[in-house]
Amino acid sequence: MLKRSIGIGMLCLAGHAYSAEITVTITDDITKDDSECSLREAIEYVNKGMPEAGYMGCGGKNAMAAILLDKQKTYTLNSKVDVKASLTLKTYYDTTVTEEAIAGLNNAVIKMAGKDQIFNIDHDPNDMALINITEINFEGCDKSICADKGGIIYNNERLELKYVKLLGGHARLGGAIYNVGQASEQQGYASHVSIANSILENNTAVTGAVLYGERPSFSFASVVIKNNNTTSGAANIFSEKAIADVKLLNDKNINKLSNSTFLNNSGYIINIRDGIAVNNVTIVGNKAGVQFDSKEGYGYLANSIVVGNGSGANCQFNVDDKTLVQNNLVGTECKSGDAKYPNEFWIGSKLFAGNSSEGSCKSLMEDPDALLCPYSVPKDTFLGYIRPRILLSAKNMFDTWILNKGRLDLSLDSTQLMCETMDQRNKNRTTDNSWCDRGAIEIIVPTSKSRIGQDLKVGEVAKINILQYLGDSDLYPKEKCESLLQMKNPAGGEWQDGCIVIDQTITKSKGNVILDIDGNLVYTPNGNWHGADIFNLQVVTSSTRFNENKKYMVLEAYMVQEPNNDFEDKSVKTSGGALGWFGLFAVFGLVGLRRFKK
Repeated sequence: MLKRSIGIGMLCLAGHAYSAEITVTITDDITKDDSECSLREAIEYVNKGMPEAGYMGCGGKNAMAAILLDKQKTYTLNSKVDVKASLTLKTYYDTTVTEEAIAGLNNAVIKMAGKDQIFNIDHDPNDMALINITEINFEGCDKSICADKGGIIYNNERLELKYVKLLGGHARLGGAIYNVGQASEQQGYASHVSIANSILENNTAVTGAVLYGERPSFSFASVVIKNNNTTSGAANIFSEKAIADVKLLNDKNINKLSNSTFLNNSGYIINIRDGIAVNNVTIVGNKAGVQFDSKEGYGYLANSIVVGNGSGANCQFNVDDKTLVQNNLVGTECKSGDAKYPNEFWIGSKLFAGNSSEGSCKSLMEDPDALLCPYSVPKDTFLGYIRPRILLSAKNMFDTWILNKGRLDLSLDSTQLMCETMDQRNKNRTTDNSWCDRGAIEIIVPTSKSRIGQDLKVGEVAKINILQYLGDSDLYPKEKCESLLQMKNPAGGEWQDGCIVIDQTITKSKGNVILDIDGNLVYTPNGNWHGADIFNLQVVTSSTRFNENKKYMVLEAYMVQEPNNDFEDKSVKTSGGALGWFGLFAVFGLVGLRRFKK
């Protein structure tokens, strides 16, 4: 079988060919003493202590335990690889090319071609290895059972995953990951799994389709978990037993699940035992919700959304449960929780404003009642999310199920569990947690002006969708503008969606603007002029309408029209037009909706 080599010219140009990192040069699963280095050979080289002589074409003098895979390449394995030493495994790509440097979008893929798990991580029982994996996609064997324990990874060390995907793992216990999570008689430590900014999808197990742990020993932050299937109906994140000795717990956050989204999973999401903290998560549209089994009161659920998960299955309580439950939006079958920070019961019937739980979101006029927008992945991002909606029925920013529901009590006898400081997208929540939002997403409204624009040739029209510039808000419908603003359209005629007002700032008006409820803006020049039309586009949104003094959000618009160029321009273009001259699409900062929360 011939080896399929990977070009490493970019590595050489960047200096990596002369660094101490180990570059995997072939995608096939081969062990052969030659000049090529496979993934299996690279890991085995680290397992052997990285001898100066190298191993099977990998490593050499001054080598580091850091293994590089080429972006968007697929590396196949025919059987599992044993990992017995600390190492770093990551995707290499040129981070100076900004449009390609978005974490998670360039991941290399490790695919199991046989019927086995991918990594068996188990080291010397007298020592703990650290396995750090960044920007790698794992594709399991996608057969009925890849392995008995851990369909993709079996872990008995310290495993850290960032910007990874775990897909298609199948096992009896731990469809994606099996984590031992407790020390044996020889071990003085418990293995641990930390996952951040990652996706776990389409994994299956009898118990623990996402993670099975003998005891709780994990941290999940900013993780999307969807379409996993725990066939027994037990939890997708399952801990067989609680922490061995709760007296050793000095922080209830020892094993934490935060700022994460769960959708379309079969089985309960998590069983909360002593030593497990769940905070600011969104659990919606699953077959079941949360199981509570904290016998000593060292588990908690707070500031989260748990609704629409099966019929009467949002919450299931063990008879001896003492979980601390505070300030959640839950189904009516759940308990009211802590008396000082009680839960709120959702009494609505429409969960998603869309044709399914994933996809586009309907406008506030098409669907005035649904609690959430469907799950969607914005352009040039790795993680998708479920956006809460600010309904037209809300009388103010506090008259909602999700927004501004944070609590803050600094009294000495307070047992308050505050919101996370960041949301799933790493957007800041309120600095004092006094009015943060329930769930994984904090509603954000930009307070600085965004810029929109387009270069046009004579005879063309500009078409731009402005929803991306509105943060987490919707356009206010035209049917309600007159009632809200207490005035007719000053431009004459009927109001348009967003109650738009055009404010000419530098130039006279040179065209017409049409905007619909879905954010589609069409700008039509009113002649064959040459130059720019510069104006402020003022729109009212579902959030800004609550501001008494300024209901409008402002977008700066630059529309540039020039004659058709019939001559070939062989010069290098360095600037020009709406994009070059004005830098219209610079990154703008989004800040929390604080001025509306006073």
